[in-house]
Amino acid sequence: MVTAHRCVIVTGFPRSGTSWLAKGLSFAPGFTYYREPDNHDRVDQAEERFAWLYLTPDQDDAGYHDLMTRACTGRIATAFTMRDDPGPLLRPFGRPGRWLGERIPALFRRKPGVLLKLVFANLNLEWLAARFPHARQVCVLRHPCGQFESWRRLGWEPKPDRLLENPRLVADHLQPFEPLIRRAKGFWERAGALWGATVYVIHRQTTAESPRDIVAYEWLCGDPRARFQELYRRLDMEWTAPAERFTARANGEGDAWAYSLTRVAAKQVDGWRPRLTQGEIDACRRFVEPFELPYYPDFEPEVGSVRGDLSAR
Repeated sequence: MVTAHRCVIVTGFPRSGTSWLAKGLSFAPGFTYYREPDNHDRVDQAEERFAWLYLTPDQDDAGYHDLMTRACTGRIATAFTMRDDPGPLLRPFGRPGRWLGERIPALFRRKPGVLLKLVFANLNLEWLAARFPHARQVCVLRHPCGQFESWRRLGWEPKPDRLLENPRLVADHLQPFEPLIRRAKGFWERAGALWGATVYVIHRQTTAESPRDIVAYEWLCGDPRARFQELYRRLDMEWTAPAERFTARANGEGDAWAYSLTRVAAKQVDGWRPRLTQGEIDACRRFVEPFELPYYPDFEPEVGSVRGDLSAR
């Protein structure tokens, strides 16, 4: 168990809105934003196997434990992880400044609070809660059609069969769904199975006493300024003028870059519909609905509650 300064962990699937949410929270006084210290393509200490690791509070993994301990205490400072928040000394120098900071980490002037964005931690949220009980977690959900339509444009493949490689994960959560997951063959069947199975694990582990807030991306899109302010209040973070400016600036017409944070928020709720056929939507739905999750009633992305479920409708 590790104690440290304040820590907020933003988690979710890649392309679920984690970048927008984490950047929006990064303006809270006293916090430094560390971007994806678990990204095995960009961070040397992160291993590809961590993307499919499943740990419970009574288990441990030495490599993952070391990585997350260093991440949650603000000790993974690289040009990649510090891209959005290199500190006052290096910020004026852009990319060359960040590369200099990677060689001399002390030049990354950091505040004591740690804000992490993790995109490969969905199966380890209970382990993180046990090892870092001081950390608050914000788990972003996005409608599976919106999320995986973005994956398809980037050439990424959903691989739900990887979940079945972990016997303990199957025994603890997924055994009733093993035949369903194995039947998933086409892109949208596999997308539905991966989303449904992963969110099923998160949902089962998120109790009323959990340090975790589940937040629907589409709920944020409905009124970014008001709903970011609500998240700041939930997390006991101080809303600032830079946070106000960011949410206003980001909610506008942007460029076509896949990773742009500037988009008209309202258009993101169901902007994927014209790019999918009804058959593709139905295929995804067939593999999500057996998990009987409370999110996105009737498989619609328009939601009125923070979680995108029935609780506030």
